[in-house]
Amino acid sequence: MLKKSICCALLAAAPLFAHAAGTEFSYAVTPVYVPDFNLDSGGKASATWVLGSVGAKTQLDPQQSLGVTLKAARQNWSFENPQAWGGVTPWGNLNRFDISLPYTYATQSGWLFSVAPNVQYAGETGADQGESMSYGATAFAAKFISPGLMLGLGLGAWTGLEEAQVFPFLIVNWQITDALRLGNPFVASPAGPAGLELAWKVAPQVELAAGGTWRSYQTRLATNNKVAANGVLEDNSIPLFVRGSYTVSKAVRFDAYVGSAVSGEFIIYNQNGQKISTEKHDAMPFVSLSMSGSF
Repeated sequence: MLKKSICCALLAAAPLFAHAAGTEFSYAVTPVYVPDFNLDSGGKASATWVLGSVGAKTQLDPQQSLGVTLKAARQNWSFENPQAWGGVTPWGNLNRFDISLPYTYATQSGWLFSVAPNVQYAGETGADQGESMSYGATAFAAKFISPGLMLGLGLGAWTGLEEAQVFPFLIVNWQITDALRLGNPFVASPAGPAGLELAWKVAPQVELAAGGTWRSYQTRLATNNKVAANGVLEDNSIPLFVRGSYTVSKAVRFDAYVGSAVSGEFIIYNQNGQKISTEKHDAMPFVSLSMSGSF
């Protein structure tokens, strides 16, 4: 259903850009496998995820660009005797769909300004659709300090599932040498787009990287969820990873990730916003292979 929604939304948005000069389309698909990891109170969990994104961006003039980005994710979770919830499976399939409209303005003095309003659906299968919606925006200002160094600060603000959330983030793109680059991870990766990674271009088509970031997701639980019907799941962790990439062409690139999410915890709130459980877990391993490109 999520893949179908992405395709339909892209087709609906495409006429906005199809006849504009300088239009670029992009895509990414990332399956992720999470093998068994231990829950602190006893029991195990595992998961498979699929992340995807499609986008279009058109250059309005030499300084301004406007785009649309559609992202979707599905997480299929499995649990083995989770003691924190009395042996009851706390959630099953989690679905996320996001649409944003990024606008960017570049000045002749090297400043880059961007704002992107967002609408997001995040719910377990069977969740109330209206109560699974959240709304927000991200914005940043960045400066090209030199041709090889861009630094900036951004701010994201969201409201919808629970209390309003505001979070800062860092924009970095530093070409340290011809082979070394420090920047933000790939947007559709298990870690991206916030955080930092150090990348080494081994050959024109091959790149190796390592990095980490902070992740916090909230998802509305199903109306028949056995632990907290119509409640909210909050999933917090710090993913650390290594990456190997191979670029076939501009239209096809492969990124393989191996990593582990540390300092992880699951927090469940009931439908009144009251915290009813917090379950920490061991390092959560993950492996994935992403395919992406633009044309």
